[in-house]
Formats: sequence, C-alpha cells, structure tokens
Amino acid sequence: MKYRKPIYLLLIFIFLAGVHTNNSYAHHTNPPIILKAGVDPSLPPFQFEEDGKIKGLNVDILNLIAEKNNAQISYIPLNKGESIAYLLDGRIDLVLGVRYDHRLSDQIHYTESIVQSVVCMLAKTENSKEIRDNLNNRYYLASVENDSVELNFLQNLRLINFNVAFNQEDAFELLLLDRADFLLGVKDVAEYLLNKHSLANEYTIVDSYTTPVEYLIAVKGDNRNLYNLLDKGISQLKLSGEYEELYFKWVDNGAANIARRLESIIKISIIGLILGLVILFMGIVWNMQLKEQVKLKTLELSKTNRDLEAQIIETRNNIELKDLICESSPRGIVIFDVEGIISIFNSSALAMAELQEPPIGKSIFDIEPISLMLKETMDLVMEERKSYVCEQFRYVRNNKEFIYRYVMYPLHDYEKKLRGLIITIEDITQECRLKEQMVERDKNRALTQIISGISHEIRNPLTTIKTFIELIPRKIDNQKFKEEIAIAVPEEIERVNNLIESLIDYAKPKSQNKTRFQLEELVSSCLTLFKPVLEQNNIDYQNRMQGCTYIYGDRSQIKQGIINFFLNAIDAIVEKSEMIHDASYQGKIIIDGFKEGDEVRLSIHDNGIGMDEEELERAYEIFYTTKEKGTGLGLPLSIQMLEMNHCRVSIKSCKFEYTEILLIFRGESI
Repeated sequence: MKYRKPIYLLLIFIFLAGVHTNNSYAHHTNPPIILKAGVDPSLPPFQFEEDGKIKGLNVDILNLIAEKNNAQISYIPLNKGESIAYLLDGRIDLVLGVRYDHRLSDQIHYTESIVQSVVCMLAKTENSKEIRDNLNNRYYLASVENDSVELNFLQNLRLINFNVAFNQEDAFELLLLDRADFLLGVKDVAEYLLNKHSLANEYTIVDSYTTPVEYLIAVKGDNRNLYNLLDKGISQLKLSGEYEELYFKWVDNGAANIARRLESIIKISIIGLILGLVILFMGIVWNMQLKEQVKLKTLELSKTNRDLEAQIIETRNNIELKDLICESSPRGIVIFDVEGIISIFNSSALAMAELQEPPIGKSIFDIEPISLMLKETMDLVMEERKSYVCEQFRYVRNNKEFIYRYVMYPLHDYEKKLRGLIITIEDITQECRLKEQMVERDKNRALTQIISGISHEIRNPLTTIKTFIELIPRKIDNQKFKEEIAIAVPEEIERVNNLIESLIDYAKPKSQNKTRFQLEELVSSCLTLFKPVLEQNNIDYQNRMQGCTYIYGDRSQIKQGIINFFLNAIDAIVEKSEMIHDASYQGKIIIDGFKEGDEVRLSIHDNGIGMDEEELERAYEIFYTTKEKGTGLGLPLSIQMLEMNHCRVSIKSCKFEYTEILLIFRGESI
C-alpha cells in the first residue's frame, strides 16, 4: 500500500508528458498559415523597402505575432488606396500600418495601435524662426499627406495654403524641392528621412504637437478570428516586453535618434570640458582675476536669461492644434454639447460677448448674443443634421447696433452620433455700414439728376391746371369746356402724382419685403423718373418689353440696381458725346425684356463709350472705376443687391461701340 501512491503519480506524469509531446508534434507538423498583407513601404522606420525587402518596426511586430501562431506573412507593396481596395475585394487578408478611418468602420475592423507618433512641423533651419514667430499672420505653403489629421488641421487655417502628397515620403520630397515652406507630418518619419538624406543640419523641427498619430492593422469586418488573433498578439507583445525591444531597435535606437543622442553627448561633453577648464583656470588665477571672474559670471547669467526667454516664447507658440485653429481665426468660434455646455470659446467670441474669461463649462443659453442666435435655429440644425447660415443677425447692446453673420454646424463623433454644435460668428457691422453709405451715395447721385429734370415735368401739368382754373369764371357755362376740364385736370393731377410717388418710392424705400410684381411696371416707373434727364442729354430710348412678365423679389432693391444701370448708361453716352464732338451722334438706350423658360430676362443696351477687355474684366472688382469722381462701388453693390434676389448679371461691351447689361431673374415660381 505504501508504494501505490507514488506509482499513481508516476503514471499521471507519463500521461501528461505524452499529451504534451503529441501536441508539440502536431504544432510543428501542421503546415503554416499563409497570410497576405498589404503594406505601404513609404513610412520609415515603421515600414519601408530596402534591398528588395520590406522592413521596419511594424513588419517585425507582425512577423513575431505570425511566428507565435504558426503563420507566415506574404507582404505585397501597395499604396493606401490600393490596400483598402484589395482588402475589401478579398485579395489580401490584412493591411499593415494604416490610420483609423471612421468612414470604413462598418466594413473594416481596426486593431489596437501597433505604433504611435506625434505631428511635427519641419522647415529649413534658416527659415524656422521666421515661420515659428509669424505662423498666424503671414501666408505660407505647406506640404502634407492626403487623408490625414495634419491635412484637416491645415484646412482650417486662414493664411496657410498646402500641397497634398500621397504619403509621408512624397510630402518630404515636396519640401526638398522647395515646393513648400514647411512640412506638417509624422515626427519619427521626418527624423528618419533627415538622417537618411544627411540633412539634419539644413532642416529643423520647428514644433512638435501633442496630437497623436496612430498606425493600426486593418482586417475585413467578416474576418473576426484574424482580428482577434492580431489584436491579442499585439497586447501580448506589449505585456511581455518584446514590443519595447523592437521599438528600441527601430525607433529609440534608430539612426536618427542615435545621431541626435550622439550630438547631445558631444555638446554636453564640450560644455563639460569648457566648464572644467574654466573652473581650473579660475582656481589658478582666483586671486589675480576676481574681477574677470565676476564679468564671466555676468555674461553666463545673461546668456542663461536669453535662453530662458527664448524657451518661454517657444512654449507660448507651441500650443495644441485646436487652440491654434481657434485663436488664429478672426471669427468667433464656440463649441458646445447637446445640453448647451461650452467646451471651446475663442478670444473673438469673448470680444463679441464682452466677457473677460472663457465661460468653459457654463451654459451657452446664458450668453448673449449667441443665445439669441440659437433661439430659432438650434433645434433645426440638430434635427436635420445640416449646417445653417444666417447672413445678417442684428443685435442691440447699450443703444448700439451690431450686425453679425453666423454659421452653425452639427458636430458628430466617429460613430456619426450628434455630439454637439459649432457656431462661427463674423462681425460685419462695418461692412454693412459701408455698403449702406455707398448705396445712399449712389441714390443721392441719382436723385440729383432726377430732380434736376423732373421739375420741368411737374411744371407743365401745373401750368395746364392753372390755365383751366383761370378760364373757369369766363367759361363756367360752356359745356365743351366742362368736358375738357373734367378730362384734362384729373389726367394732369395723376401725371404729377405718379412722378411724386415714384420719387418718394425711390428716395425712401420700405424695409426689405419680397413680393411678386410685374417687371414692366417697375421698368416704366424708372423710365418716368429718367425721362427729363434723357431729354436734357438728347438721348433716345426704346422700351421693347414683351407681354406681362412677373418676378419675385424685393422691389426696392431691384429698382435701385436697375436705376444704377440707367445712370451708368447715361454717363457712358455723355462721355462719348463729349469725346467725339460729332453733331450727328445720337445716344440711344434700348430696354428689352422677355420670358425664356422659367427665366425672365431684362436687357439694357446703350451705344455709349463702352469698355475694353481689361476694363470689362475689372468692372466687377470693388473700388475699381474709370470715372474721375467715381467710388468703384456702384456696380458691385448693384450686382450684390440683384444676386440677393436670385438674379444673375452678365455684361458685354466693346470700346466706343456699346455696353449691354443682361439681368436674368428666376420666374415667379420662386
């Protein structure tokens, strides 16, 4: 009995050893699984091609995971777009070293990150200080990789233009070819390429940002087993310490980092040697050169102070990307969640709200004027998930009116769920005031010409009425006279009344009000105002309007635009008449209007001085004018008013021949 227990234990040990041997044999005798991996070889030191082989940190990590799971990897060099297409078509099993793309999250699984870096800005050493100090107030050209967080950042900067490359190496090449002022890319890649091309002394990393750049492994959504194997394999490598060894081999111990550490060691050694010599020298001559020692110490402290000031300036400039985007914008930018709690409130928004400190964590509904902007539009944006644009929002504070233009956007997370709202606000008070002043100035100019000629038109009917009144005592019983006065006097009174009403309607238009009205009647009222001016300048006019054409818009604004075009036509004819001194010259203005499909077209043609190609090309520019006392604002403002009423404006002209203005309105079905 006393030997039975040891015998049992021996049998169990032999059984377990046999099972282990069989399992090990099966593991080594099963053929390895072949996995096809798409890899972009333009991302050193993470993944790149050298001597015809794919190498790098990502490659070693994937190979180690495959080795532990009886698999082999076949690497196929592909760019980003090709890799994703091949994966979705089933031609490859995985894509190595890609960034997360939420647009493909329903078709592709992404593992945890295999490597992580940060964004940096790289520029020529001679230009680095200028770019760092003037990034927010000068125009620069940047090179950047397509479909990257760096590109998204640059698209929100007002003064930065950019050249887009397919990958990090191509973006680096654009910088070397002087097709960009700086590169915004992945820091580890930039350092590797600088060392590879021996350019570390010619180029400098201006700034490094805390924004992470993660590279993952992408697996097709229906291949859950492979995704679990890779994700688990990455986690196990990180826990076991094998990941750190590989990272040290390719990144921390890479050529770029070794060169940088060697340079630091050399600098420290030189500084240490210099300090040692200084200390030795000071020990020997301490009693003789005490004054010189104090001087050296003073210089050393001054240098340290300058270095400290430079570090403070660099720290201020080295802010996170979102702060740079917000603070560099002249528009007010506010971001808040669906409950109205504020997360970002830039300095421009502070000025508009007259606040001293950003109200982070507080409710947007307690802050004017933004709360008033949200009153009727916030629910609309949240329900329809579309942006909303308000061209003019008027707000009165302390008896002073402000005019803002704002745009409200929905903010989504990576799952496309509504996270909150973004509102950008622009103060256009000065712009609107200037436009109103210019409109009023042009209106006064038109009124001056109209009134100078309309007095004669009013005097004629009044003379007729006066004559009839004087004849009443003598012809009171004359039946024919009664019939004539009953017809003539009302007609003349109506004539005067129409002139006065047209003048008042133009001088003091009602507030903006879009209605359906007849275009012929509007053109006729404009011609009534200008008839005396046309006659004074010996200008013939023809109104060829066809049929009844109705349009929809603000009558006063459209009338203002048409009157400005009439004024320009009259000025052009007068200028030509004064220039050619030809008695046979007859100025003509032809107005033609008709309906074509869903559009109503109005043409104003004159045979005045006209414009050459350069003048015609610049006619739309604000502040451009060929008139001695012109402002260059009349035509642009007229076009803008008409465009606000869904009207397109086209201009044709030939110098010393003609000018034709074509107004194309949308029909009454608006």
